Amino acid sequence: MNVGQKPGWRVSLLFFVSLFAYWLVLSFVDRAAFVLSFRYKIEDVQDIAYAFLYGLRLDFSLAAYLMALPFLFFIIQQLWLQRGVSPWLLRVYVMLPTFLFAAITIANLPLYESWGEKVSKRALTLGLDTIGGVSSSVDAGMLLQAALMLTIYFVVAHYFYHWVVVKRAKYTSQSLKSTVILFVLGALALFTFIRGGYGRATLNQSAVYFSDDNTANHAAVNTYWSFLKDLTKSTKKSPYQFMSEEEAKAIVGDSLLYDRDSVINVLKTDRPNVILVILEGVVAQVFADLGGEKDITPKMTTLMREGVNFTQAYAAADRSDKGMIAVLSGFPSQGPESIIKYIPKHEKLPAVGQVFDSLGYATSFYHGGQSEFYNFKSFMLTHGIDKVVDNANFPINAQRNSWGVYDHLVAKRLLNSLKKEKKPFFSIFYTLVNHEPFDLSPSYAFGNKTKADAYRSTTFYTDTMLFNFIEEAKQQDWYENTIVVVTSDHGHVYPTEKYGLDRPERYHIPLFVFGGALKEEYRGKKVDEVVSQLDIASTLAGFVQEKTMRFKYSQDLFALRRKHLAFYNSNAAFGVINNEGAVSYDMLKRNISYSTFPKDSVDHREKLIHVAKAYYQTVFNDFLKY
Repeated sequence: MNVGQKPGWRVSLLFFVSLFAYWLVLSFVDRAAFVLSFRYKIEDVQDIAYAFLYGLRLDFSLAAYLMALPFLFFIIQQLWLQRGVSPWLLRVYVMLPTFLFAAITIANLPLYESWGEKVSKRALTLGLDTIGGVSSSVDAGMLLQAALMLTIYFVVAHYFYHWVVVKRAKYTSQSLKSTVILFVLGALALFTFIRGGYGRATLNQSAVYFSDDNTANHAAVNTYWSFLKDLTKSTKKSPYQFMSEEEAKAIVGDSLLYDRDSVINVLKTDRPNVILVILEGVVAQVFADLGGEKDITPKMTTLMREGVNFTQAYAAADRSDKGMIAVLSGFPSQGPESIIKYIPKHEKLPAVGQVFDSLGYATSFYHGGQSEFYNFKSFMLTHGIDKVVDNANFPINAQRNSWGVYDHLVAKRLLNSLKKEKKPFFSIFYTLVNHEPFDLSPSYAFGNKTKADAYRSTTFYTDTMLFNFIEEAKQQDWYENTIVVVTSDHGHVYPTEKYGLDRPERYHIPLFVFGGALKEEYRGKKVDEVVSQLDIASTLAGFVQEKTMRFKYSQDLFALRRKHLAFYNSNAAFGVINNEGAVSYDMLKRNISYSTFPKDSVDHREKLIHVAKAYYQTVFNDFLKY
């Protein structure tokens, strides 16, 4: 090496850092353009700085994706080519994304102005389908804005590329040892940035949400990352095409029609505090009072008997992402799709948090895991939930399992927060310990030799944890004005391990209501008629006398005149259960896969499955329209 000549590894490192910075600069320009265009929509000026700060996670991920090919070429160049190549190779590689990103930036601004959402495949498709409408919406101001934006964009891109990147794009040979070290460290860095860390939740748009101001959150989302990610998703054509849309709507409308004036008031007050406990994967088969095993949930059984126990409640689906939407928005599962994964779609859903927020309630969501998982965080913040407390809010030495902080610590944090609350509150407590792989410390009450036993043990932990939380809550002054609703996000294959996804038992879950605000005459009551997890949304709204029709798939649990139906589905099956029986349909085989009706009750069975077909056809069409 000549005197004054930099080592080969340092030259290579400086080039990669400069190219990485180039992609970051383009993301910065796009976000700056967005903020300048929609500054008037951002309520708190400090949120602008936070948008740039929180948005770095997606900025780094995008840059890392774009660095993968140059990095791979660098390794090939060092190990095999061992010579420089034409600078046009790099120039063309950089130009293609640069021009694509410029087009995205220009399209994004007027689109957001009109639709309130960033550019996406859906927007692109709709735009291509309505070229005339799009062109008619373009005015001189838009063209001037586009011209100015393109000028700034390409000036910044041109000079940064030539003054920073090109000057460092020099081939310098280096030792095999240096190449191997750079390969290992570089691959590790790129993987880390692309994935956004090493938590269970891979990086998604929800990870950069930080505010209850949607515009500020949208500013934080990297427009290019979000658009390219959206291209890999598919809001497919509905797999549920069984009849005309008119017939389906008529059937569903009749099936969900109930008398809102028949809802009985079971509370002492119309402004109760509300605690909604969503248990992770707790199925009815672990409750003796629901026909399940004994001694697994003795303490929750005690709580059940203090209030109203709905013994025939059924979850909407088999996964947490769908269960959360079912409970909070009263929106059914969409089979192969999940609306919460599509932020522009789920932002348009109604949710009970908005009801309480509009009434001046203090609203919160507590969960020991990563709230970015399944976009829970973005859903909460955009649907009336003011405070989101999750794994990141607990000290590094807090007791955790593979999913996050233990539920008893989260419960303690929640209780301490509620003690300080001055306003009526609506708080969601979502547990996690009962999630596979059923990690538990220090001991398993039922052992862990099998997954079923481990599941029983984590359920027993959940039972004790919740009971202790409620017992301490009962000592607080506000408990007499509080109603507690406990349910599960979905059913489970454990502990019985015998019910498939076409069986209603797989979706049978606990649902009970108790608390100081419950009238005495309703304590200890059992409701043995079929109800749905979806009905929780309308019921919670009814607690505060909001007889809203926004939750069209949800019926109030306390309506005297209502239909007793529950629909459930998975990716490849769906079914319906009423007070007479259940029937399920296999989407792959296109036939009835399970029925509790006798063979001679063909008409009854076919009529019920026809209702289920109409139901899911309507649901999926609604999903596509959001």
